[in-house]
Amino acid sequence: MDASSKINLSHLSQDIVDLWTEWQIRSLMLLSLFLQIFLSIFGRLRKFSTARWLGPSLWLAYLSADWVATFSLGILARSEADSRNRNLIPVFWAPILLVHLGGPGTITAYSVDRVNKLFLSRLLQLVTQVGVACYVLFRLWSKNAITSVVIPILILGIIKYGERIWVLMRSHEDHNGSQQPGSKVSCIPSAEFLINNNRIPEVRFLHDAYLLFQALQTLLKNFDLVTFDQRITYDLVSVKNAEEAFQLIEVELGFKYDRLYYKATMISSLRIILRSITFLSSIFALVSFSTKSNGVYSRNDRIISYVLLIGVVFLESHSIIVHLLSDWGMIWLSKSKIAYAIVSRINYLSSLVSFRMKSKRWSASMGQHNLISAQSNKPVNKILKKYFPGKWNVDSREKVDKELKELIFKQVLNKRSRYDPSTNDFIALENLLEERGLEVLRSKHCFDGFEWTVAGVEFIHSLLTWHIATHVCYFNDTRKNTFDKTRNCVMSSRSLSNYMLYLLVNCPNMLATEPSETRHADTRIHLRRLLFWKTHKDVKCNITLDALDALSFPKAQVKAFFYELLESPSTMLKEIKEQDEGEMSALLDGCMLGVSLQSLEWSNAKKWEMISEVWVDMLMYAASHCRWKEHVHALSQGGELLTHVCLLMAHLGLSKQCRPGIISKQLADRSKRLIDIVGPNV
Repeated sequence: MDASSKINLSHLSQDIVDLWTEWQIRSLMLLSLFLQIFLSIFGRLRKFSTARWLGPSLWLAYLSADWVATFSLGILARSEADSRNRNLIPVFWAPILLVHLGGPGTITAYSVDRVNKLFLSRLLQLVTQVGVACYVLFRLWSKNAITSVVIPILILGIIKYGERIWVLMRSHEDHNGSQQPGSKVSCIPSAEFLINNNRIPEVRFLHDAYLLFQALQTLLKNFDLVTFDQRITYDLVSVKNAEEAFQLIEVELGFKYDRLYYKATMISSLRIILRSITFLSSIFALVSFSTKSNGVYSRNDRIISYVLLIGVVFLESHSIIVHLLSDWGMIWLSKSKIAYAIVSRINYLSSLVSFRMKSKRWSASMGQHNLISAQSNKPVNKILKKYFPGKWNVDSREKVDKELKELIFKQVLNKRSRYDPSTNDFIALENLLEERGLEVLRSKHCFDGFEWTVAGVEFIHSLLTWHIATHVCYFNDTRKNTFDKTRNCVMSSRSLSNYMLYLLVNCPNMLATEPSETRHADTRIHLRRLLFWKTHKDVKCNITLDALDALSFPKAQVKAFFYELLESPSTMLKEIKEQDEGEMSALLDGCMLGVSLQSLEWSNAKKWEMISEVWVDMLMYAASHCRWKEHVHALSQGGELLTHVCLLMAHLGLSKQCRPGIISKQLADRSKRLIDIVGPNV
């Protein structure tokens, strides 16, 4: 390389360095604004969206937003101020970064775990970053600094960041309240309940959901509801039809989601004052800059500053509109005498609430994962599963339709009819919650034949057994075309079966009622081994578990396996038994149950009605045994039907928060001893 070429490369390298030095802070400021707008618009979608791209995108944006803003503050802290330099950095960019660190109103934390870890560290960061912002102001201040822009933005930034810390602290307290199992506290003010009866229908429905939310707050703190609260929640839910009852739960869980992840909660006088200050500050800063910036900054910096200030105004306007149109805003409009009088006079509140009630608050869908169909799927990349949050093992999603809601609501009410809370018979309640199909089998007079699938066996094994059996029945009836595929019981059974397996694979903590982590894996490997040796009978070779787990099989081969099972059950069941290498597989039990169900001398309608009721019972069992922590965590990922069923049961008096069996027995024995001493009228 000659000398001239070296000189040209040297000049090019220097030009690149100069360009980066000039534009690094400017590009980072624009990137920080973009991340805030992205989080503001898409942050609220995770309340009701289950799109695969949404989780990883929000996760990356959420982590990047704070990092970019903090890194930019560090660069500004090292910047030099010179009033004679037309390229000096605008002073108010530092407090704008503080506004960005305050975060958008639609997402203050990514998950409950982050709420628990962040609220104390945010307090320390506030002091540090406000200090850095003030230091930047001091370093960059010059006679050309526009005070009327800097001060409003600084006030706005401090308020926004302080609000974020307050929201994280509130969410932390909500999620980690006093843990005193068995304590009795009242959570629903009787005056508010009586006032609620005078509301117009749309507003009354919203207030009913808010009353249920107050009861939920008590349950989440591990308190029992007092008798008054239990009666109110039962009266509110039991008189509704299935669609209305589920909508109540939907709105109630929407309140809880907002308390954990939104800044938008109940509107108060202080919140109105703060929101007015922040909005007017952003407007005032933009107007001041537009009148005083000429001749102070370069053309590029004026353009970037306009974009940043307009972005601040947009974020504030978006936050106010979202808050006013939220469920909290509707409640405030109905409670505020002045606002209620104005809105009611123009006959607008009823229409506004009706419009709001049609808004989505959760995905209203169930993830579907079928053990049999999954054998034909391409294995999920292990790196994606490990490092990127999301539910990758999802075949599809099914809508939670009206028919399924009616089926669930009917069965929950039926279970509730077999328990009287006034008796304080905790053992009876515990027995009801432990059912996962026993009573259904008894009512269908087939308990003796199928009792082994639901009694004396772990829940996960029972789930897998019925999942495989449901697939066998569906496959055979479809093949013979002996039923109408649109029948409610058939499709409800199929979708609930796949939904429960989806929970087992993607949300195992929601079903972790006993140590059965390997049950599903053993069953999957057992089936894969059978499918593999079906096509390699004449080949003597060993295959490792990892290699076997990485295989996928043609759909025709999987169907042929179950076709052979139904045509020659005795031969195939023996073959399945031979390939069972002492694992905790449920494949053999599932196939035996499926063959037995198909051999029943029942009509298809009766058979599928029984299968659907067993699945609803299993759903109720899982819902009542899942920890509240897992239910709350699911809210940030579009919500789960399991959570809605859990709350439906709790409000009807079938709460999982019943006392442990040993305590229930102690209380029952104590009551018996008391009756022996003072008589039956105690």
